[in-house]
Amino acid sequence: MNGLLCFGAIIGALTSLTVPCRAQAPGAASGDVATTLTRLAIELPPSVIANETVHGPLDELTRERCDRDAILQLANALAQAGYRREAATAQISFSSQCGGYVPALRGAVNVLLKLSDFAAAETIASDLIKLDPYDDNGYFLRALARDGAQSYKSAIDDYITAVELFGDKAHISSVSYYNMARDYERLGKFCNAMLPLEQWIALDPSRHQTSKTQAMLSTYAAQGGCAAATSGSTESFPAAPPGGVVKVPVVVNNQHGIDTGASFVTLKESFAKKAHIVLDEGSAVRMRTANGIADGKLGEADTIALRSLKAARVPVVVESDSAAAYGADGLLGLSFLSRFNVTIDGRTIKIATNKPR
Repeated sequence: MNGLLCFGAIIGALTSLTVPCRAQAPGAASGDVATTLTRLAIELPPSVIANETVHGPLDELTRERCDRDAILQLANALAQAGYRREAATAQISFSSQCGGYVPALRGAVNVLLKLSDFAAAETIASDLIKLDPYDDNGYFLRALARDGAQSYKSAIDDYITAVELFGDKAHISSVSYYNMARDYERLGKFCNAMLPLEQWIALDPSRHQTSKTQAMLSTYAAQGGCAAATSGSTESFPAAPPGGVVKVPVVVNNQHGIDTGASFVTLKESFAKKAHIVLDEGSAVRMRTANGIADGKLGEADTIALRSLKAARVPVVVESDSAAAYGADGLLGLSFLSRFNVTIDGRTIKIATNKPR
């Protein structure tokens, strides 16, 4: 019987072996490349494997299974070829097998967000945070995933942490601030929704105080009755020396504190217990302190008073006593001060209730 033999059969004849020639589709994976695809938990059609932009990094990963440049090149090539799910899966598999690789997980999360696979994106973003717990990007990506899944309270925690961990605020995007405001709005906490917007404006009033931010602030103030949540007259305090803080007589739920100088009103855990602060036990945020990064929980004070100035329903962060680097019971932050008109002339700090809304 006549048969089609590969060239290898000529060699085989010398050793009494015959190798049948099986027609192989152009671009079909060789055994080694097929093993690499299996290791990366993806399947690709021969036409995609044949694409040089895909086959090149695949071949490199076959020779060097933990080649970090190659996995990023492969993911980019797969995404360009329309195989975004496979791009994400390959990067996740690579990271798990090669000791953890932040850029690969970051790339995977971004792809999953675009695919609206928010559950998977949250899971991988959490893995990213475990690898790099003090980088803002993992928290920001997980916040986006939680937003997509409508887990708004958890998303706010991550946005707060992302903002706190971001290095130079002069270069930070407005996305976290606006998204936090929207999440508070969805939760019906309209006065709280004003806080991230006012924090954003405070970074650069000349550029950030726009008709959009003012319209949002006015709407939230009306919806939440926020003007009625503040009262008092103008109060003056000596400005802090360079590098110092101002100690002021603050009353939180009828308990006396605290210094000034934080994004949120931040309280020691022991003081928060005495003040009967209601904590959201499911929350978890990370804040910058004088001692570095500290973990805390979000809560809310019924009232905070600074002499005649008084505000109701003020968001706070509660830290363990050991993490607190301040000399008093807490720090009076923007979650209280942003509700008032604060002016500093170098020697005096003036705080008044006539803040425009």
